[in-house]
Amino acid sequence: MKTYRPLLFQELDVRLPGARIRRLRLNRHLPEVDQLARHSHSFSQVLCYLSGRGVMTADGANLEIGPASVIFLPARSEHSFRESTGRRPLCLVLDVDWRGSVKHGVSLARLTQSEAGAVRRELSELTRLSDPHAPAHRLIVAASVLRILDTLFRCVGILPVRTGEFPGYVRRFDKLLRGADKPLPEVAALAGAMGYQPDHLNRLFKAATGRTLREYRDAVAMERAQRALQTYPKIKQACDALGFTDQNYFARWFRKQAGMSPRAYQRAALPR
Repeated sequence: MKTYRPLLFQELDVRLPGARIRRLRLNRHLPEVDQLARHSHSFSQVLCYLSGRGVMTADGANLEIGPASVIFLPARSEHSFRESTGRRPLCLVLDVDWRGSVKHGVSLARLTQSEAGAVRRELSELTRLSDPHAPAHRLIVAASVLRILDTLFRCVGILPVRTGEFPGYVRRFDKLLRGADKPLPEVAALAGAMGYQPDHLNRLFKAATGRTLREYRDAVAMERAQRALQTYPKIKQACDALGFTDQNYFARWFRKQAGMSPRAYQRAALPR
């Protein structure tokens, strides 16, 4: 955000059934601070890195952070951050009271280009308000914060991916994908089953959702993998349940998607 300036809404108090948004802040890491010591909060946090890189350690798992990374940290999750060399991170932080946070566990995902653009637009609108803390702007701010939280929660899997508002071919692809046996079929096979050429469907799909067919398939596969790793104590059991025949390949694929190993994910997500 070239026109970036800090944002801080200290007492938002936006309430939802079972949840309350306490604060929103957008700030760039200070030049003299390249790491944050291990700490925790009584509330949950959703962090969205708009720029910069680093490594976050959360409940023993090392998460590789880059632009468009979204991290969900449940209440009382111990975490620290070490900045990589280069551009200082610009981070959006939402502090949330949510009863189901511990059950969900630590999550890392990345926004698509369209999702990142939507978040940036909301932040730009907030910075344009002459006095964002004025009583007359409370509803505008609350609505914008809810739209941001909706995007971030869907990104990390707390809320399901929206498909009802998308064209029929998106909903059909999603239905075929989620109804498929293990392992998930390749996108070319799914496109063929729908009567489309893969490249043509990919262009339509990306225009409608902001994701390619492969990105969407990987997101659904990731949902399955996370559920399997929370269900089975052994990585091999999770691999078998998912249809992966090579445990090493699964570990490499999972790290690429999640920024951490399957074992690190289990340590972060499963109750101790």
